[in-house]
Amino acid sequence: MSFQTPIVSVVIPCYNDKAYIKETVDAVLNQTFQDVEIIIVDDGSNQATKELLITLVSDKVRVITQENKGLSAARNIGFKEANGEFVLTIDSDDTVDPTFLEKALVILNKNKSIGAVSSHVSIFEKDHQFIAIHTPNGGILKDFLFDNNSVSFALIRKEAWQEIGGYDEKMRNGFEDWEFWIAITKKGWEIAMIEQLLFNYRQKPVSMSKDAKENYREANLNYIYKKHQDVYSNHFLEVV
Repeated sequence: MSFQTPIVSVVIPCYNDKAYIKETVDAVLNQTFQDVEIIIVDDGSNQATKELLITLVSDKVRVITQENKGLSAARNIGFKEANGEFVLTIDSDDTVDPTFLEKALVILNKNKSIGAVSSHVSIFEKDHQFIAIHTPNGGILKDFLFDNNSVSFALIRKEAWQEIGGYDEKMRNGFEDWEFWIAITKKGWEIAMIEQLLFNYRQKPVSMSKDAKENYREANLNYIYKKHQDVYSNHFLEVV
């Protein structure tokens, strides 16, 4: 199969991650499943990062540059440019086990009601110093109403992304991946979870996810509850 029609497109938003992006790309290139293209979306990075990204371009890797618009917009442009039927989302400072795509594709091909596949998470810091694990369950809509039962890392059917109109670009202060899963499961899709530590999440002293939890949690929850009030109205007491 040619580069123009890969089965899997990998979208990597990148904002000033010069120190880590090559490791992320290498982890994708080292997958046991090889029919992939990698789309790095440079979301307004500094010049040093831009210069590093140029060195990563190859027959499997291309870079799209945009002004800084946030994670949702970066992922959306990556999906729009993706040639694959399935799209892997991974951030530019994380890594993935070599077998993830192979295992996730088996699940997606067996069950057409599954919109995305993720996995359990190994959390590390600095030079791969392990600190914790995270074991989300995935599931259907009820499993996502009051807890994000997945992570932003997942192999997603492009069809499911198209059906909901993509990531919400108004959400620039975190929780955009949680809202994305709510929107997808509202359409009847299920999120499958591989109960293995196949995703490696880098925890930084300063990060968007930490900032979102500490400073924007209430505002983000209010936005999600209002946007999806059709389902939350049936769970009024739990929302309060």
